[in-house]
Amino acid sequence: METGTITFALVALAVVALAGGIAIAARSLLLPTWRTTRLRKHFGTEYHHTVQDHGDTSAAERDLSARLRRRQDTELRELTVQEREAHADTWAAIQQVFVDDPARAVLDARALVGTIMADLGYPGPSPDEGFEQRLKDLSVDHPAAVADARRAQEAEPPAEPDRSHTEHLREVLVSHRGLVDALLGGLRPAARREEKEPEGGR
Repeated sequence: METGTITFALVALAVVALAGGIAIAARSLLLPTWRTTRLRKHFGTEYHHTVQDHGDTSAAERDLSARLRRRQDTELRELTVQEREAHADTWAAIQQVFVDDPARAVLDARALVGTIMADLGYPGPSPDEGFEQRLKDLSVDHPAAVADARRAQEAEPPAEPDRSHTEHLREVLVSHRGLVDALLGGLRPAARREEKEPEGGR
């Protein structure tokens, strides 16, 4: 083989190796940025909540990516008309309970969210996380509703059981209505007419 041919072959190999190295470097630099952008766009406020919760962006993004994988492995089903009606009726009853027992109404609303999720096929929460795991699972499909629920829950509740405390519970209940609404794809019109905001907060 002539010297010129050998030299050309070596130069070609060097160019290929250099191009490969550049591609790998660019990929290692661009992939994290692309992942961050994708997660921020998908989760919205929940992205920032998770970063704050973990205190570390990488750990938060691993958490959010794990939620996406968990959701991909979950096959949801459609609720029947009867199931939707039953859940909407339960919500209307919870609204009535709030008038006499706001704290119980909030607990009932949380339980209803779990029941609807189970009916849809979402996996059950781990014993140590409970409703927090529910919110994490829901954040994949309904990040805006979860953001509203978190805002209401994390608001500083008043120390005294007075009207302001009832108002805080009303806000939490309304945020749970958003979760129920998202899961049911909208409460039926009759439930909305009966619904009116809980009177205890007025």
